[in-house]
Amino acid sequence: MEINSKVIGILGTAKNTGKTTTANYLLEWSNKEGIKVGLTSIGYDGEDIDSITGLPKPRIHVKKGNLVGTAEQCFSVSKGKIEIVEKTPVTTSLGQVLIGKVLQEGLVILAGPNKGKDLFYILQKLKKEKSQLILVDGALNRMIPLIHCDALILATGASRHTDIDLLVDETESIIRAFNIPLREKQKISNQEIMQHHNNNIVIFQKNGYKRQLKSHSLISQKILNNLIDSIDEKETEEIYIPGIVQDNILKKIAEQYSELFKGKTILINNPTFLLVGTRDINHLMDIIEDILNKGINIKTLYNLPILAVTINPFYPKYSRFGKDSYEMAWIDGYQLYQKMRNRLALPVTNIMGEESPKLVTVIKKFLNINR
Repeated sequence: MEINSKVIGILGTAKNTGKTTTANYLLEWSNKEGIKVGLTSIGYDGEDIDSITGLPKPRIHVKKGNLVGTAEQCFSVSKGKIEIVEKTPVTTSLGQVLIGKVLQEGLVILAGPNKGKDLFYILQKLKKEKSQLILVDGALNRMIPLIHCDALILATGASRHTDIDLLVDETESIIRAFNIPLREKQKISNQEIMQHHNNNIVIFQKNGYKRQLKSHSLISQKILNNLIDSIDEKETEEIYIPGIVQDNILKKIAEQYSELFKGKTILINNPTFLLVGTRDINHLMDIIEDILNKGINIKTLYNLPILAVTINPFYPKYSRFGKDSYEMAWIDGYQLYQKMRNRLALPVTNIMGEESPKLVTVIKKFLNINR
């Protein structure tokens, strides 16, 4: 059976939300199915004991034949026996990122690149080694490189919010952000924009005229003022912002400049640049909804589909009087699952629960496996 190589990022909303458990679950299934798996991470997230809470954390359990892209220092402390296949020019604080093949199963620490171009390079190397499925460990605070994945699994849980309703609201908002519509075909293609206009904000006019601003992101009042001064109310069609867009700037557009922007399209590179520009994802989506209601379009060059949501009712509870600072605690897992399932239009899985096989069904469909 031949499978085209697919890259799935596992996006954790916080520490201890279950992304490592999700990765291990998919890895175990893939190994049983004879699917060749590659693994890497954005940054470092593989300690035995959580550095903040002091509680034990799961680690990635690799088996013979798996491939890993991880930093040099991780090879010496990983429990599995790994053969170095290639040394890459990508560097981290823990040394060069190496491509390795697992010869003997065991636990491994993943510490990969932080930059998008470096992640892309490592993914190409894992594909070259004929990985059929590549799993990328990621997180909300380091999510931008995940745009090089083909799809995401969102891992969230009580460690993000112990308030179930708030957690469900936020999860729905994250999914809505990733569902911002793609830009349709225009006179200037998406590819041309990426090749020639990806370092500055660009204003596209109906007559084909383009004006560039010396800024990559929309993150300050000064940049917004420059943009306002450069927009032609009748001629401007699209405003391309290749970098981060802060929610407070979007709010000002909605509240103060909606007439100027009405009928025009704010074009972002991909949804991650919106999400990293906010501290409150629910608030961000309220702002976006207000913008859309005022006749302003928001579209993206690239989207990143979320295949499923995994949930984890566990959280580290602060214990002021205990021997240690934190202790293990859980919210109501059944209530969390039911509320998530009823609200979201995506498959929801408690990876430690009875419904965990649902995730396999989703991945098999994504990989086009019929058996």
